[in-house]
This record gives sequence, structure tokens and C-alpha cells, in this order.
Amino acid sequence: MRVRRQHLLCRVICAGINPVDAKFLVGDKLPHWAGEIGRSVIEGRTVGFDFSGIVVDTPSDCSQFKVGDRVFGILPAGQGTFTQYVHVPIDQVAIKPSSLSFAEASSLPLVGLTALQALKIDHHLAPSQRLLVIGGSGGVGHVAIQVAKAIGAKVTTICSPSNTDFVRSLGADKVIDYTKGNEHVLAELTEEAKANGPFDLCFDTVSSNEAKDREFQYRRMITSKNRSRSLLAGKYVTIGGSTSEWAKALVKRVCGLNLFGKEELFWVWFPNTRKTLEELGALAESRQVRPKLAEVIPFEESAVRNAFARLHGRRVVGKFAIQVSPEDWKLDAETSGAGQGSQ
Repeated sequence: MRVRRQHLLCRVICAGINPVDAKFLVGDKLPHWAGEIGRSVIEGRTVGFDFSGIVVDTPSDCSQFKVGDRVFGILPAGQGTFTQYVHVPIDQVAIKPSSLSFAEASSLPLVGLTALQALKIDHHLAPSQRLLVIGGSGGVGHVAIQVAKAIGAKVTTICSPSNTDFVRSLGADKVIDYTKGNEHVLAELTEEAKANGPFDLCFDTVSSNEAKDREFQYRRMITSKNRSRSLLAGKYVTIGGSTSEWAKALVKRVCGLNLFGKEELFWVWFPNTRKTLEELGALAESRQVRPKLAEVIPFEESAVRNAFARLHGRRVVGKFAIQVSPEDWKLDAETSGAGQGSQ
């Protein structure tokens, strides 16, 4: 196996699983794929964005990385990380933080990039500003809370009461129980806004176009013309939405034309993200960001199937990681191309 130009060849130690993978494979958008789940997962043909691993080979002109480096990163859509070896673009990988295990590091790239790009880079969340995170105990949500606190923002989050202690441990200043119903959530938000002013930004990590998400009606509740100014001064940002919203997001990405108003669907950006991954690594090294692992699962069909089903059920706190290779895996003489600087 020869390394590609402007790529690293890496042995995957762990691969992260994200809700977007679960929606793609077991969601109601593509039900006819259900029979292909096992083969697609094990062959790594279509799913998986996040990984951590060890550099096996580099191009001869690569000065940023060397064989044996421990790294973490993100692959372009469709290439798949649920496999033993990956070719990762050099601009989409960084040195793994020493403070994180391979499993923890593999669970960070997609959610970490989403949180940093959405909060800091795109919407310029600043110290002392007020952020509302909907779904603070989930994969993106729990990292978003930590990123916001590292920035110096004040964070209110909506989640299950069983996760109150968890999100408070991440730094959440106020926690609202969604299980008490929309009227309770609205009353709590209204009281919070009256006491401290409207939120500067709302980051909704829950809502999407699926029926199970639409029933909570957070967007309608917060952005209603009768109360939007009193509750929210800035934008309402989601990471899931309708086909028309994805079309607007595509126009913004490709043409730079922003067709969104106060409500905006955020689309995470993968290319040229090494510096952002390095920033995530620095936050991890300084103990300001640490991904929560729900479970490390074996690289077996039944285990991966079960993880997807649990993620799609929306009751997982934190992230799953797959143990693709042993933690103590080392380069050996049989590793093809290692250290040869092939093109």
C-alpha cells in the first residue's frame, strides 16, 4: 500500500462513531440500506469520519509529520474510517494530544470541529456572552459547552435531568429539564432572559427534519416573532434541517452567499482544518476540552450494529469509539512503504 500525494497513510487504532453515521445507516431516510449495515460498516466503505492512529508512511516532501507519529483527524465524506488503514489529507490531521487516549482522540474531530467552527469561527462567540445549547449532553453538545466555557461565555443548556450533573461538570451555568415539557422550558428561558438579558447565540444540536426532533419545537418557541427579541439577540444555529435549508447552506459554502436570516443551518467544513484540530488538541492538553466516552466497542459487526441503533435512539451521553487495532500496535517489517517517503 503506497501513500497518496498530500496524504498520510495511517494505521487506525480507534474510529469514532457519530450520530450522522447512525442516521445515514439506520435512520428513516435510507431504510433500504438496513440489510447492508454490517457489510458497509466492517468494510469501511461508506461510514466513519473520525479516527486516531499511527502514521505508517508519508510523502517525501512532507515536513509536518513523520512515520510513527500518533495522530487524530477526519476523513472526507464517503471514504470511511471503519477500516485498518486510511489515507488522510495532510491538512485534515494533527498530532494526538498526549492527554487523550486513542479512543478519546478518535471521538473528538467531527464534534470538536463543529463546535469550534460554529461558535468561535463562524459566529464569533466572545467572553461573557450568553450561549444557549440545546442538547448539552450529546456528542456535539457536550463539546460545545466546553468550547464555550474555554472562550469565557456563559452557558445555559437544555437536557434530560439524568444528565444535569454531567453538563454542570462541563461548566454549564444553568440547566433546563426538557422532560417537563415545552411550557416549562419556555418559562425557564423567559425567566433567564429577564434576569440576564437575551441570549447572544443559540446552538441547537438536536433539531433536524426527523419527526422525533420536530416534536420539541424549540426553534418555533425561541424564534417566534412575539418573543424572539426578548429571548435571543443573535442567531439560532442548527446542525440539522430541511432540504431547502441544506440547499441554502450549500450556496453559502460554494458561493459565499448567505441566504439565511436569523435562523441558520451550520455545515461543518473539513478541508484545511489542521490548525483547528491543533487548537482542539491544545484545549485537550490544557484540560479545557475532554470528550466523554459512552463506550469503547470491539470492531465486530454485532457491536457496531448495536451502537448505531443506540445512537439513533438519542439516549447516548457522549460518544462511541471502535477499537480497530490494539492500543500497543507497533510498526513492523511487514508494514508496506513505511518510512520510504513514497509518492
